[in-house]
Amino acid sequence: MEYPDRTRSSDLENGLIARFTGGDTEAFAGLVELYKDRIHQFIICILGPDREAEDIAQEVFIQIYGSLGTFRREAAFSTWAYSLTRNVCRRRLRERGREAGSFNGGAEDGGYEPLDTAPSIEIKLENEETAGIVRAAVAGLSPLHRSVLFLSCWERLSYGEIAEALDIPVGTVRSRIHNAMRALAQKLEPVLNPGTEVNDQ
Repeated sequence: MEYPDRTRSSDLENGLIARFTGGDTEAFAGLVELYKDRIHQFIICILGPDREAEDIAQEVFIQIYGSLGTFRREAAFSTWAYSLTRNVCRRRLRERGREAGSFNGGAEDGGYEPLDTAPSIEIKLENEETAGIVRAAVAGLSPLHRSVLFLSCWERLSYGEIAEALDIPVGTVRSRIHNAMRALAQKLEPVLNPGTEVNDQ
């Protein structure tokens, strides 16, 4: 899987948005095609493997459809879409009686379970075996760390865009990315350097 070409994607989505707001409702199908996998992956980053992930993604797109006419063009569409996704996921957590603190940042590494499979955060590696090791390590990170790595490493959003999508200060984005990379390095250390003990604290 390659990194998305943000310039090409932005031009395409802007054209689709212009068509949709101009009355061509069929253009929305193009936006869904562009973002369905990306929204689904972000949901998994927040909630982990979830049998309702597809339903949640559908709810997100329903919200996008209903609100696209008021979308402010000064913000990137991806930032806006991920912000809506975050809000839907947080509401689902509350409805289930689960605390959203592990994603909101109350305790960066508390209250989560490792994923069975990692979200599609692509890291250029020399061989598939090493890539599998990295994916497994990413899967064991907290929702906070998985989410910020997805937006930074896969979506290639800027610090400012991530801050807007997650509704947090830019300084917090920087610290979360730093902590996420450090946590990932700790998980990979025993594999890349056999004999090293991992410290999960």
